[in-house]
Amino acid sequence: MSAQLPTQAQIVIIGGGIVGCSTAYHLTRHGYTDVVLLERKELGSGTTWAAAGLVAQLRQNQEMTNLAKYATELYAKLEAETGVATGYVTTGALGVCQTEDRRREWLRGSAMAGAFGIEMYEISLKEAEDMVPGMSAEGLVSAFYLPKDGQTNPLETTQALAKGARMEGAQIFENTLVTDIKVKDGAICGVSTDAGEIACEIVINCAGMWGREVGKMVKVSLPLAAAEHMHAITKPIEGMPTVFPCVRDFDGRTYFKSEVGGILFGGFEAVAKPWGMKGIPGSFKFTELSEDWDQFEEFMECGLQRFPALEEAEVRHLSVVPESFTPDNAFMVGEAPGIKNFFVGCGMNSVGIASAAGVGRAIAQWVDQGYPEEQLWPVDVRRYFPWQQNNRYVHDRVVESVGILYEHHYPNRQRTTARPVICSPLHDRLKDNRAAFSMIAGWERADWFAPEGVDPVYAYDWRTPNWLPYQKAEHLAVREAVGMYDLTSMGKYLVQGSDAEAVLQKICAGNMAVAVGQVVYTPVLNAKGGFETDITVTRVGEDAFFVVTAAGTVIRDFDYIKRRIPADARATITDVTHGYAMLAVMGPEARNLLQNLTDADLSNEGFPFRTGREIDLAYARPLALRISYVGELGWEFYIPSNFALGVFDAIMAEGEKFGLKLVGMQAVNSLRMECGYRHWENDITPEDTPLEAGLAFAVDFNKGDFVGQDALLAQKQGGLVRKMVQFTLDNPEAKLYQNEPIYQNGEQVSQITSGAYGFKVGSAVGMGYLKNPDGITNDWILDGQYEIMVEGERIPAKVHLRSPYDPQNERTRL
Repeated sequence: MSAQLPTQAQIVIIGGGIVGCSTAYHLTRHGYTDVVLLERKELGSGTTWAAAGLVAQLRQNQEMTNLAKYATELYAKLEAETGVATGYVTTGALGVCQTEDRRREWLRGSAMAGAFGIEMYEISLKEAEDMVPGMSAEGLVSAFYLPKDGQTNPLETTQALAKGARMEGAQIFENTLVTDIKVKDGAICGVSTDAGEIACEIVINCAGMWGREVGKMVKVSLPLAAAEHMHAITKPIEGMPTVFPCVRDFDGRTYFKSEVGGILFGGFEAVAKPWGMKGIPGSFKFTELSEDWDQFEEFMECGLQRFPALEEAEVRHLSVVPESFTPDNAFMVGEAPGIKNFFVGCGMNSVGIASAAGVGRAIAQWVDQGYPEEQLWPVDVRRYFPWQQNNRYVHDRVVESVGILYEHHYPNRQRTTARPVICSPLHDRLKDNRAAFSMIAGWERADWFAPEGVDPVYAYDWRTPNWLPYQKAEHLAVREAVGMYDLTSMGKYLVQGSDAEAVLQKICAGNMAVAVGQVVYTPVLNAKGGFETDITVTRVGEDAFFVVTAAGTVIRDFDYIKRRIPADARATITDVTHGYAMLAVMGPEARNLLQNLTDADLSNEGFPFRTGREIDLAYARPLALRISYVGELGWEFYIPSNFALGVFDAIMAEGEKFGLKLVGMQAVNSLRMECGYRHWENDITPEDTPLEAGLAFAVDFNKGDFVGQDALLAQKQGGLVRKMVQFTLDNPEAKLYQNEPIYQNGEQVSQITSGAYGFKVGSAVGMGYLKNPDGITNDWILDGQYEIMVEGERIPAKVHLRSPYDPQNERTRL
């Protein structure tokens, strides 16, 4: 290792586990040689050394899968490149199912794997037993095989990455503790260590379970905490091969891998044990915690069932070590909000070995070009809010996070711990009306409403979840009469100042030079023309704009806009989310209902579509926007929070005459899907342009220069090769959620970006992109024959160039 600490460096990485070493390795591959890695003790001595070393490829989406796939490529070649053995071997993996419901999940997973380029298929139980000598298929209904999954030695792989980084100029210092991080004018300028000061331009926090404390040095919220994770290792067992495919029994919460002729097995319990909440000992290094055989009993029971030889086998060691988990069970990557040049790669949730290669590559790309090549919102550090570093919240959520890894991954699966955190002013009214609540970004939101005599409790199922009939009633109420939903959780900003219009004109693709009272739906694009977000902007004054964005992206979008306000601009952005409740009243009877509560003219002539103005409503004066995310006539009301209850009660009372029904988020989603409204993260991402997504109407090419304009003009001139379409299924019973493969003329070509059931059209509805390198046309699309893979069955589908419901989007303008 390097001998003398430098006084300056371009980049400092904090943490010498596998993620930190991978980041150093990849930065040097991008040409960065002035890189210093600081490790408080020894490389890999925190969590890395004790990991099981499993390298599973399939993740929850294409981008996360790509990160894991890359690990199998990199780890396989590291020894040849660096001369350091990694112990990497392609073993394959088996997923076994104890129930038909779990089999449905794996069938969907297998189809998703195919869409992501991962080889995975169902095999017979006999084949599974033959692949893994000593494994019993008793009690199983199915098994799935992934031949390209692998295993690696975590510590040796870390050393190989470190060697590769040093070979290209990086310096690595062990036994060097970072004590502080220096900031000047909102940007990183250095670090303090117990061995001296280092001036630097960029700091990357790869500190693992110390990451939260490192984040506090610069006031960045990194909600993670350690939890105990355990696995047992047996002595060699007669007849067991030295290498066999990893076995994952999600129903038994246990995994099994080969270990020098024996078995290593452990798992992820439903109720975990957080550790180190009062601090991690300064002496922590290759440290194991006290054995807890009671906690391990669940894994032992599954082990005895799956590998009967364990009954007589001798366990030579029970390893109990802490590793970090996050509130949503996803790691955190990227440049932190609110501070320039502070990057994060930590909170790995027990998939650090498999993900480290991709995470290191993504951070290096982010540093080098300002963005990663993959769309990484599910793990983007900007999804977290400052309040989420609350000690009690992190502790209580981590209790649940560990077990989520092997839980049923049902659509709409809700977390149950650390709730409630944030409640709308209308929460108790919704609860009194038997709302079942979902949670996003800490907000409790009505997800669906149970009728009288039914408890608002979730019963999950891949085909017929218990809320489906109630969602249908809410959905049809909006289509046929009138519904109301509470979306107070939406993010709300005020952009103000004499330069506000000019700033927004540059950031937004839509035209901000509109009259006071006009509402603009606009993409916010990156230099490649892809969606960084999409927002609704209402001009509420000559120098004031009211901006609305999604609940989950409030921090990300605020940070994105604020960073792009020039230092000399007379413009500010203020987050006013909690100052306003939001109620939406939607449906063909919306105007008739509301007209009885206001003296404002709500006619088409008096209040056209995409108009926003303050009106009297009940005893309040909210900002009323005539806009819709559900494809019907309606208004969104932004109500000062302390007036919200009065407005809600007045609408409910008047609504009895018009068949008003309270509506939850499940129905809002199915309504927007039925009429083709896109959702950022699923349907539109930083890799998708408005031209490809069918949202060119929201771009004004004549308004002047804006971010992404050149890329869109080039795409427009060159012609599209990719386009979003919609599908409905011929089988009215099948359900679409996300990532189901799309087949065109018998060939797999794409996957569903998002799906829901269209209760008005009587079929599942899905969106997805089609691609033709020779140029995509409507005729080419319509000439194809389409099928969607659902639970192992290809179901004939009809393609739609416009939404299957109200394709001309006329009902919002009634």
